[in-house]
Amino acid sequence: MRVLALSWEYPLHVVGGIGKHVADLLPLLAGSALADGPLIVDLVTPHYGEGAAVEQVNAYLTIHRVDMPPVDVLDHYNSVIANNAYFVRYAEKLAQEHTYDLIHMHEWLTGAAGIRLKQGWKVPLLATIHGTERGRHQGYLPSHTSQQINQLEWEICFEAWWVIVCSGFMCEELQHYFAAPADKIAIIPNGVNLPLVDDCRDEELQTLRQRYAPNREWLLFFIGRIVHEKGLQILIRAMPRILATYPQTRLLVAGKNGQKMWPLAYELNVEKSVDFLGFISDRDRDCIYRIASAAIFPSLYEPFGIVALEAMACGCNVIVSHVGGLPEVVAHQYNGLTVYPDDPLSIAWAVDQLFQHPAAAAQWCENAYTSTLPQFRWTRIAQMTANLYQMIVQERRHVIW
Repeated sequence: MRVLALSWEYPLHVVGGIGKHVADLLPLLAGSALADGPLIVDLVTPHYGEGAAVEQVNAYLTIHRVDMPPVDVLDHYNSVIANNAYFVRYAEKLAQEHTYDLIHMHEWLTGAAGIRLKQGWKVPLLATIHGTERGRHQGYLPSHTSQQINQLEWEICFEAWWVIVCSGFMCEELQHYFAAPADKIAIIPNGVNLPLVDDCRDEELQTLRQRYAPNREWLLFFIGRIVHEKGLQILIRAMPRILATYPQTRLLVAGKNGQKMWPLAYELNVEKSVDFLGFISDRDRDCIYRIASAAIFPSLYEPFGIVALEAMACGCNVIVSHVGGLPEVVAHQYNGLTVYPDDPLSIAWAVDQLFQHPAAAAQWCENAYTSTLPQFRWTRIAQMTANLYQMIVQERRHVIW
């Protein structure tokens, strides 16, 4: 079986979770033993930034980076759609050398190309929807661009043979927003790679503690995109109540442009207890998880919540909003704590529970590592995806197009 994959993101061009998902999945997925032999994957992605034009990751996976104009920030949607023509032209050249059994596209950003190739080649289209435009805006479409994206997401769900989503929440969202039939939606979760035990040396951890908690302060940690739906503003609003009970508490915020939240911290008189770290590497993130008292993700919209798994993998307690796919990962008072969304007082309550009950907190960490994480290994997720590929190709053989 040979599959053409389309993704707007792939290292070294990674904007959000799509690039990380594709980069973690494809090397394990390619080469899977299927009924007709090993699976071969060609990924087509934009050539933004560094990276070879053609990269042979292993014997079964090839990355093709396609030169295309940068996206016009003033006309984002139409610029992305125009650039999809570059995907199509490149894929058609590849098709002159190979016959593809399946097209697997990720998110609306490659939707126009995926649909056009599907219709032209008469090959099944599989779409992974990582999140919806309507969901990101709490059910609303606030602009013409949002309306355009929403319409394309509907078209993707209509045209796709099957759709992959990462959670039961997302499955329900696609049925509700796009009337997508439940029997063409596959729930395959995101995964997590367990960090190496020696990733963070003891002396490094000691240096971090000395830098951020020289007086043995409690450390709370937030990492993510600094956008409204990630809820950092709610966590900062919880800090006055947290500091009133636990004055020796610091909040570490990692994320590009996090400093734009400084005025809110200043307004609440907590700016001296909040450190804005800016962008940090995955390794630095893992080391901070190891010294933090808790990682807090107060999202307003979260299709899955891979950040919670990453924190669990490093032995860090987690506090998350009870929204989206997060409750499917974090079970309240079993492997972490869930709080009411958009509720600073609920976050303060959860922090108090964590600090007041260290034995229970340690047990939650143990449960997360031993019971939760094995369900989200990338090897398991790759096998689930390969099985879906096989099923789609077998179904196609019994259909007259």
